[in-house]
Amino acid sequence: MMLFAHDRWWVRALSGATLLFLLVAVVVVAVDLFGSATDRRIATTFLISLVVVTGMQTYVGNSGILSFGHTGFMALGAYGSALFTASTTIKQRAIPDAPSFIVDAELGLLPATLIGIAVAMVVAYAIGITIVRLAGAAAAVATLGFLVVVFTVLSNTDQLTRGAKAFSGIPPYTNLYTGLIVVAITFVCARLLRDSNMGLCLRSSRDDELAAQASGVNIIRSRMVMWVASAGLAALGGALYAHFVLAILPKAFHFHMTFILVTMVIVGGQSISGALVGTASITIIEEFLRRAENGFSIGSFSLDELPGLTTIILGLLIILTMILRPKGVLGRWEIDELLVRRFKKRTASALPRPSAKGAWTNSHTIGEGHYSAKSVVKESNQP
Repeated sequence: MMLFAHDRWWVRALSGATLLFLLVAVVVVAVDLFGSATDRRIATTFLISLVVVTGMQTYVGNSGILSFGHTGFMALGAYGSALFTASTTIKQRAIPDAPSFIVDAELGLLPATLIGIAVAMVVAYAIGITIVRLAGAAAAVATLGFLVVVFTVLSNTDQLTRGAKAFSGIPPYTNLYTGLIVVAITFVCARLLRDSNMGLCLRSSRDDELAAQASGVNIIRSRMVMWVASAGLAALGGALYAHFVLAILPKAFHFHMTFILVTMVIVGGQSISGALVGTASITIIEEFLRRAENGFSIGSFSLDELPGLTTIILGLLIILTMILRPKGVLGRWEIDELLVRRFKKRTASALPRPSAKGAWTNSHTIGEGHYSAKSVVKESNQP
């Protein structure tokens, strides 16, 4: 508990990230030991989504500006890493007209992922020069336009991505523990960015932009740093995704995936812990609804196939969240911050407080019996 309330911000950030990672690690290890192959696949998908949603929260949660474009950065990370890890034989057959430095390359997961992240961050910086100057609906629409541009470009560059066709033959590098390691890195990066001076400045502009500017906060610079960093984390999740599904196509990174990821962001809240809560809850709900769409029966009651049930329920969930909890389940709070807050309240309530007459109002242990301070004072005043 002392680490969560430490004077140094980076100690609090690292301890908070460690707590979140331990929560995820316990679940992942349990699934690996006791779950089925389907359970492990769902857990791996959850880890990939968690990386991307945490990356989105790095910008969306700190700035308060919704982004629909991070799925585009995810696509850049996926294609950027897949093109460099696939075997030369596959690329000579699938994309023979691609540049030679791509066709002849056959890298490992780490260097290829770094290439995908670099591509996404460079693109993020290029478009961010304009996007970070926007706010509200204008910024959201601009990021949506970026998503459409990425989809269109990937769908029409046949010589590089096979266009609308699937690019397959990607090595299967992603598993439960690869995802867990990447989640740990993502949590650390996201919490350090959030709790740094840059993150604090950006969060102040989220709550009151005019007051932040009057206090000397460089909002544009803060947004740019978080925008580029969040794009890199989303691309990291895209690299994990590509090496998990083993075949990618532009359609996979379009509106449906964006809808799911944005739902996770909205439901969870504006914090990194909110990313975890939102991703976990929507993953569970989505899996349950996906099975329900195939029809189910309870006793004598049965329903046939219900196509579109998942989309309808998630849409209603967004509406209810915006009505009942506009800032999400956790709002702006991290789990470790809530623990410290509760600990301080409990400690404060345990301290003795003097009454109006100067007598202590809470109870203390005297000898082997428990006596109320009020009763002791009352008894002492009796003749």
